[in-house]
Amino acid sequence: MISRCLNLTLREMIDSNLRKRSESLIINCLMTEPDSIHDIMSKVSADMFRESDLRKCFTLISNLYAKREQVNLISIYKEAKESLASKSDKKNFPAILSGLSSMFDYSEKKQLGSAVTLLISESVRNEHTSLGNTIIDIASSDEYDPKNILDLIQSHVVDNKYKSIINKNSFTNEELLNELDERMLNASKSEGINGIRTGYERFDRVTSGLQPTNFIIVAARPAMGKTQFALGLMANASINNNHKGLFISCEMDEVQVMKRIVSVHGGIPGYSIKRGNLDRPEMLKYSRVKNEIIKSNFKVAAGSFTISEVMSMVYKEKFSHGLDYVVIDYIQKIQSPGTQNRNNEVGDVSRKLKDMANELKIPVIALAQLSRAVEHRTDKKPMLSDLRESGDIEQDADIVAFLYRAGYYMEPDERESNPLAKDGYVIIAKHRDGDLEDIPLTFDSNIPAWENENSLPPVYQQMSLKPNTDFSGSQPF
Repeated sequence: MISRCLNLTLREMIDSNLRKRSESLIINCLMTEPDSIHDIMSKVSADMFRESDLRKCFTLISNLYAKREQVNLISIYKEAKESLASKSDKKNFPAILSGLSSMFDYSEKKQLGSAVTLLISESVRNEHTSLGNTIIDIASSDEYDPKNILDLIQSHVVDNKYKSIINKNSFTNEELLNELDERMLNASKSEGINGIRTGYERFDRVTSGLQPTNFIIVAARPAMGKTQFALGLMANASINNNHKGLFISCEMDEVQVMKRIVSVHGGIPGYSIKRGNLDRPEMLKYSRVKNEIIKSNFKVAAGSFTISEVMSMVYKEKFSHGLDYVVIDYIQKIQSPGTQNRNNEVGDVSRKLKDMANELKIPVIALAQLSRAVEHRTDKKPMLSDLRESGDIEQDADIVAFLYRAGYYMEPDERESNPLAKDGYVIIAKHRDGDLEDIPLTFDSNIPAWENENSLPPVYQQMSLKPNTDFSGSQPF
């Protein structure tokens, strides 16, 4: 037992000395190797330093770096004189800094990368130890609730401050160009479409399919057909093309979502499925669609979710089973506890979904509601300013697409008799890597579902309408 304790103490002393020397080396390089400062500052923070004096040194250097001032002994002395409150610190710091600046020779400075890695690793270890202790405390308390532990773990996974450092990839120009060559080759073999095909042919041509890291907003007024558009996209991507997808619904339960997928993919009227009254042709379609869905690669999750729960679900699916894309119905329904107001909440959700798309290298498609402002205009074509509650959605999105159809603004009798009632468009109003275009589609209200249509004129030529000319009819159904 005594031998074991001595060995443990010796190992702790060695670890402590190595940690202190690594911290000192980082400060030394910040003071004497100007080329290293940007890389260190992107990975290291003051709370990673265990030694109090070294933590204060790093804070002083961080202050200078933030002010874009030169970092050297003289500037650090000056910053210490202005920033340090303690008289003893002001008195002792010149000697500390002087010793640090001459502590290492050139050969030792080559170990800077290892020193930074050690600091990050130890900081992550401490955070995990703290998390484990907190979980034990919660599990041991009289008010134990499993949900509290799950929420804590989910929050840690999503908001871990070291995640971006640990997962950060670095590519050479040659590697990036090789990846570009591969994408160009794939596009040349598939009519210019190297992403995930949505089944909406012209939309795929304009966007080259759903691209990795893209955050795509599909927005419209209520009952315009957002969910049907998304389910049509999902049916083509996962049932026809075998991509692994996840559909997250904040409005319907899983069975309701499945009913709509069957309706959209099978071309079976939704009211027939709802009533359980299928004729023979519809029953044959239903049997075929059931078999295709069972063999397909998409999953459905439904409920009321926070952004942490959504991200935890997506990360788990990605790393456990693989995931090619995510659809969320819809973004304004996702909660972000702790935000000050509704605009901040939606903005926080939007930013985190974009970050998730970047990190997981998958397209994230989020449906969104438009504000009532469009109803009060004579020109009913949606605009970017119509996105409800947050301009951050427009800012974060790589693509913003609006759904629009003339029949939405017609009276019920007119919708039955007017052939233009089926005409619709997906309007690409923002495209970070491509063209803006009004893409014609047809909306079959009996299913309901969106279908390809290549012969419609631009939006403003419908029914000879021009901008600022009102539509006949009034309220949406």
